[in-house]
Amino acid sequence: MGQNGAPGSLCGIGVNFRADGTGALLVASLIPGGPAEKTGQVQPNDVLYEVDGKNVYRSPLSTVSSNLLGPNESTVRVVFLRNAEQVQVSIVRAPVPNLMSVQKASPLTPKD
Repeated sequence: MGQNGAPGSLCGIGVNFRADGTGALLVASLIPGGPAEKTGQVQPNDVLYEVDGKNVYRSPLSTVSSNLLGPNESTVRVVFLRNAEQVQVSIVRAPVPNLMSVQKASPLTPKD
């Protein structure tokens, strides 16, 4: 799901987040060649604030992920906080390598 861009699959924006001590999500890194990097407007340490008009500041990662993922080539409007200013970025979702890397994991086998 999500990596091949097939109709109905979920795609992302190509950002890795980390939580700070308050629970806010900061951009830890951009996936090279990913949609966010291609905009040239998203930077490490930007604080995620809003997704498509919904305040996600200090929301759980699961909530944020469900808002950022969507159909291939759909646009998501994201607001980041940077130096106490809001930066609004429109990002076109696309297949992102390792978006759902758990699918590539080998099944666990119990050890005796």
